[in-house]
Amino acid sequence: MVVLLLACFGAVLVVLAVTTRAQDDLQAAQETQALQNAVQSLKHNIRHDLQDYAKWDDAVRHISKNLDADWVDDNVVAYLGRQQGYEQILVLDARNRAIFEFARNPAEVSEAKIVSDPELLRSAKRVRNMPRTGSPIEAGFSRVNGKLINYAVAAVVPLTSKVTIPANLPSHILILADTVDNGKLAHLNENLRLSDLRLTLGHPNAALRSLALTDTDGSVLGWLQWTPRRPGTDLLRRVAPIIIGLAICSVLAALLILQNGLRAVEAVRQSELRARHHADHDALTGLPNRRALLSRISAQLALGDDPTLLFMDMDGFKDANDVYGHAAGDLLLKEAAARLLLCTQGAFVARAGGDEFAVLLSGDKSHEADTICERIIDAVRLPFSIGHYTVTLGISIGCARGEMLGAEGQDELIRRADVAMYCAKNDGKNCKRIYAPALDEGHLLRMKLESDLRAAIERDELYVHFQPIVSAAHNIMVGVEALVRWRHPEHGDVPPDVFIPIAELSGLINAVGKHVLRHACLSVRETALELAVNISPVQFWDRNLLDDVRDVLQETGFPPERLELEITESLLLRRPDKAAEVISGLRSLGIRIALDDFGTGYASIGYLQRLKLDRIKIDKAFVAPLGNEERACEMILSIVALANAFDAQVTAEGVETESQAQIAKVAGCSRMQGWYFGKPVAAGKLMTLLDPRLISNVA
Repeated sequence: MVVLLLACFGAVLVVLAVTTRAQDDLQAAQETQALQNAVQSLKHNIRHDLQDYAKWDDAVRHISKNLDADWVDDNVVAYLGRQQGYEQILVLDARNRAIFEFARNPAEVSEAKIVSDPELLRSAKRVRNMPRTGSPIEAGFSRVNGKLINYAVAAVVPLTSKVTIPANLPSHILILADTVDNGKLAHLNENLRLSDLRLTLGHPNAALRSLALTDTDGSVLGWLQWTPRRPGTDLLRRVAPIIIGLAICSVLAALLILQNGLRAVEAVRQSELRARHHADHDALTGLPNRRALLSRISAQLALGDDPTLLFMDMDGFKDANDVYGHAAGDLLLKEAAARLLLCTQGAFVARAGGDEFAVLLSGDKSHEADTICERIIDAVRLPFSIGHYTVTLGISIGCARGEMLGAEGQDELIRRADVAMYCAKNDGKNCKRIYAPALDEGHLLRMKLESDLRAAIERDELYVHFQPIVSAAHNIMVGVEALVRWRHPEHGDVPPDVFIPIAELSGLINAVGKHVLRHACLSVRETALELAVNISPVQFWDRNLLDDVRDVLQETGFPPERLELEITESLLLRRPDKAAEVISGLRSLGIRIALDDFGTGYASIGYLQRLKLDRIKIDKAFVAPLGNEERACEMILSIVALANAFDAQVTAEGVETESQAQIAKVAGCSRMQGWYFGKPVAAGKLMTLLDPRLISNVA
């Protein structure tokens, strides 16, 4: 019995020792991994902060082509140096000479050491050898003047094709540097909670846990050292006295040790579960991520189930994110995720990436897909409250059923749902579409049209037609509205309502808009006609709009007082204050602003009063009933009175009969346009419609 008890006691001690050692090792490994991730985040954050300022057209203009120190201070230093708190910002010319320097604490940091640091110079050389069309940037650590610095080196390159740098000219370099000291480590350690974390530049203490910090070549620059927590050892210290004191009751001690051992195993298991959860879930919304979605689809297909996938994209999210900021965009995504969970009643909901979500229904619930889609559309249509703003979004849903997938399986199911989703977007958004093989043809056609449109822009194949605008008082042409046209070599004339949405989705709309404005200005420059040009919502919110319009006016020599840009009411809903700022900038060029299709949107009178519009264009839906409906004339009179209150002139659109023209004139419309006065024609045909005496003196 004694031998048996001793054997049991010895076995318990062995189990306890192994368990506690495993706990200590696991804890040490977790702390090391967490610190490695934190160190990587230092490099990632400084790289991320620098990247937007280096790959920027304005940076090329004000740094590479002709250094403007005030611009660098206002645009780069103001945010990165003064707001973000980075200690040093330098600009190196093609010979690696510092032509701009900023240091938060010049007494402690020598910029000259930074400039001459071999590691930074090697990084600068590697960055210059990277393709300029990508993101030539590198981040890492270095030792300068006895201090460890976290740095990022980036080549100043254009973001778009609007600005170029000669290929044989070395890029200017933008450097961002920050000293890594114990103060920075304290901030880094806020979430890690490591014990006595400190930076050692000399030989590390062998008794402490160490993580080497290396430069890009792998040379050790210093060590991060801390005292690792030892939960296993602590446990052993607590239990050992009890085991020794209760040696006679070895069986009881063994049970106690076993109980603690099981707790340790459970802690490890829970830690593993948490790690798996983070790997398969989106950090922002808490939903399963794309990886988990693919795994779930594969599992259901392997079981012989025919799942139904709903793939959806938020309509208007990108614009809201651009206007209100990324923080507001994150709140929108979290709220959208919460609404999806409420609408789907326990179905598998995932965030596929960006503003895309997915709902996976098992085969026995596929019949509920239509109902769930309708609930989702209704839920997302409700306004989102983000701080002081109210944002209205929509959602486009593609539905694909897991039938006849073939060998592709999960990838094919996602592809089908994605095709259906883009079909929903092209059919007006805020709706659902179910995949059918015929949609593939439309999807491929849209992709081909996008490619062809890009080529058409490059080859200058888009052309402009002009619709006459007449003076109501004199019944003569006083202006024209420019309308873009595209004759496809294979498909013939492509309607604007087909290729304009493609241009907006593909990012080509700015090029199309600038092309139309330039050609329209050149076509009517030698006349005295006024020119009206529509501005897409995507163009309106582009930060380069003001510069683009100014450039076209200077290039063509077109008088700005004869140019009128037309915007839609939908622009006013997104951010009235910002819209007023954009309109004010455009009007400062001397051009006029007109509100197009008035009455079809949701602009309030308060918005109209704030925006200072020059003209209101009554939508043809209000003009068409003139002469047939008594209330139609009253509506026109009300709109004219409203416009007069804002000192804005009124144009009636869509006039097709003499009766409509007479009523619009009597109601107070100063100008009219429509098929009654002429259909859109080419510039050459337009000139034949003008009285030669009016070409240089149009009323």
